[in-house]
Amino acid sequence: MAASNYSLKVNRDLLDPNFESYKLSLDPLPTYKVELDAAVEELKLKDDQYTLEHMRAFGMFNYLHLDYWYEDSILFVDCKGRVLSLSVTLDTAMGKPKEVYCVPAVVSRQHEDHLCASLSLTSATWAALSDGSGRLYLLRTGKRGDGAHTKWEPLFSEDIGDPFILLHSISHVQAGVHIMEVLLLRIQKDSEESKGSGYFVCLEWITVQNSAGPGQEKRYEVRKRRVLRGKSVPHYAAVEPQGKGLMLASEKPFVFTHVDGRPVVQPDPEPMEVDKAGTLLGLMGKC
Repeated sequence: MAASNYSLKVNRDLLDPNFESYKLSLDPLPTYKVELDAAVEELKLKDDQYTLEHMRAFGMFNYLHLDYWYEDSILFVDCKGRVLSLSVTLDTAMGKPKEVYCVPAVVSRQHEDHLCASLSLTSATWAALSDGSGRLYLLRTGKRGDGAHTKWEPLFSEDIGDPFILLHSISHVQAGVHIMEVLLLRIQKDSEESKGSGYFVCLEWITVQNSAGPGQEKRYEVRKRRVLRGKSVPHYAAVEPQGKGLMLASEKPFVFTHVDGRPVVQPDPEPMEVDKAGTLLGLMGKC
């Protein structure tokens, strides 16, 4: 699979030399409080999760998920494994959050390296959910927002390995077939490294498609899995529209290591320039 690294350089011609500054508004920001009957599921880092990458990936995790298709809605997962939806309208009282989905058998999710549950809103009517123990759910949500709190329908559920968090997901149709692309992140021990932190960052790009024929009940299954390896948590990571490629912005390069379980032989990654501040910036192109 082809991949390229690029150095991101500042174009100083785009800077306005006459720009003074942004002025901070002193107006108070609205604050809303809601009583919950169960706490938000929050991850406490363990003693062996001491690296900067663990902190970036899991210690700075935002447990509130803004719905970009319905911006008056936010969602979160509580400690009971429930996905809760909450509508926010400025200058009005907030109601109680409504349950839209509950992860089955929460007790069985206590994996030794259990992570926080994570949610990615794939489209206006689909969502991807990780239970924090290695199981991926793809959920048909129906129309969200506008006060709608319909129950979500799971159409795909599969254990796909070690615990992970979701970085991004998209939905598209190709030749009449509904396809979803999901990007996962794991931090795993590096048994071959004698120096450094002893961990590496693993990204996995999974393609799931509806394999049912015309007129048959929808049946989703994994079509392709691609694994990448790097040494830093990306600042930005997303699957391109129509699943044509993967875009990453990271301090250190990533390389493909496996496709559908088969090793990938790749040349050494292209070197990326370091700016004067010592920050290494890179962008991984189409693959």
